[in-house]
Amino acid sequence: MNNTYRHIIDLFKINKKGQADTVFEVLIAVILLGFVLFAGTYAMSSLSNTKCSKSIDISISDLRLTIEKAASSTLISTDFLFNMPYCFGNEYTLVLEKQANAALCSSYCPGSSGSCYLLHYKNPKDKVSQVRYSCVQISPIVRINDSSSNCSMPSDASGIYSPYSDKFDNGRYIITSKNLSTTNTFPGLCIFKKESE
Repeated sequence: MNNTYRHIIDLFKINKKGQADTVFEVLIAVILLGFVLFAGTYAMSSLSNTKCSKSIDISISDLRLTIEKAASSTLISTDFLFNMPYCFGNEYTLVLEKQANAALCSSYCPGSSGSCYLLHYKNPKDKVSQVRYSCVQISPIVRINDSSSNCSMPSDASGIYSPYSDKFDNGRYIITSKNLSTTNTFPGLCIFKKESE
C-alpha cells in the first residue's frame, strides 16, 4: 500500500513538472512568434516605403527629362502627362525653381555657374526623404512663363489650359519653347496645365 501511494505521488510530481515545462515552452513560442511577426511587418513596411520612394524618383526624373527636351526642342509644343504616386499622401509640393544659391547648385548641378534650375520636392509624410532636389539641365537665363518671353497659349489649347502656377500637380501639361528673337528679349519656357474636367 505504501509503495502504491509513493508511486502515485511520484507520478503527480512528474506530471506537475511536465506541465510547468509545457507552460514555459508555450511562453517562449509566443514570444518568438511575436518577434517574427514584428520583424516581418517591419520588413514589409520598409519594402513598401522603398518602392514608393523609387516611384517618386522616377516621376520627378520623367518630368525633368520632359522639361529638358522641351527646352531644346524646335517643336511648337510638348504635351505630357504628369503622374506623381500618392503612396505617401498627396500633401507634396513639386516646384520648378531657379536657384541663385551657388552651394545648392553645385551640389545638384555640377558645373553650374552659380545659378541653376531645380525641381524641388517636399512632403512631410514621406518616410524616406521629405525633401528632394533634381537638377534640370537648362540655361539659367531661360525664363519660365515670363512676359518677356512672349508666352502665348497654343491656339488648339486655348480655353482648356491655364498657365502653370509654380507647382506641379498631377495632370496634363503643354510646354512651348521660346527662343531669342526680335520679340523675345529672353529665351523662355511657357508651361500650361489642363484645367480640371
